[in-house]
Amino acid sequence: MKRKDFKAYIFLLPAMAIALLFSFIPLVKCFFLSFFTVSQSGKIIDFNGIGNYISLFRNEAFLNSVLTTLKFVVLFLPVNTFLTLLAAALTRKERRGVAIPEFIFLTPLAFSLSALALVFKEIFRGKVSIINRITGLSLTWLEEPGPAMAVLVILSLFLDFAIDFILLLAAFRSTDKSIIEAAEIDGASGATIFFRIEIPSICSVLAVTVFTALKDATLISAPVMVLTEGGPFRSTETVMYYYYLEAFKSGNRAAETTIAVIMVLFSILVMGLVSKRRRNV
Repeated sequence: MKRKDFKAYIFLLPAMAIALLFSFIPLVKCFFLSFFTVSQSGKIIDFNGIGNYISLFRNEAFLNSVLTTLKFVVLFLPVNTFLTLLAAALTRKERRGVAIPEFIFLTPLAFSLSALALVFKEIFRGKVSIINRITGLSLTWLEEPGPAMAVLVILSLFLDFAIDFILLLAAFRSTDKSIIEAAEIDGASGATIFFRIEIPSICSVLAVTVFTALKDATLISAPVMVLTEGGPFRSTETVMYYYYLEAFKSGNRAAETTIAVIMVLFSILVMGLVSKRRRNV
């Protein structure tokens, strides 16, 4: 091992120690406990094998949360990808006045998740809500399943938009300009350059934003907690919000450990796909 590499590992030791203490050891313990019947105090009662997993997938409330999460992902992911890609494409060229839309697109970064969720809750509250006055509608947004899911998707778009926009904009602006100039000299149209040169050049970054948005959408819980609390009628109760209810409200240690293991494995799978995509580029 080279001396420089050794120094690098020395600097990484504190971070590795923290990760080991607060991430890896609890994860291993959680995986171990998911095969046992555990009391609310954390005492192991009996070996249960895969019984906790079987019980979980027979639980209608959990299955409903899985279906709700899938519904949210299907609604959120395509819209988020399209809007962030469109915004980055419109501002990819550094020209006069482009700083104004850039500032607008980056504005969500100035708000915390909880603050933005509370603002949305007030905007969409009741029939006399601000949004109803603007649009002329008479919906009780947060009290009806469909509108409540729509509000949750809109809020999540605001929360993820700025980061994805930054990544895609940086990818567009790092495209080799000499290739674009050569295409222009050869008479290629703007549409041809965009779809045949610029889009392929940012595919790796686009894939990263898509997979990251997929992970965020699957693990969504805090916006649900603040905005809808899983309602109405559990129509916005996602898997991670169900986990919050079982782990911190009901004290169901079996559901807590089992869901945690499942979601960690899913996150590892998504991050593995991202890493594989980046290595293949």
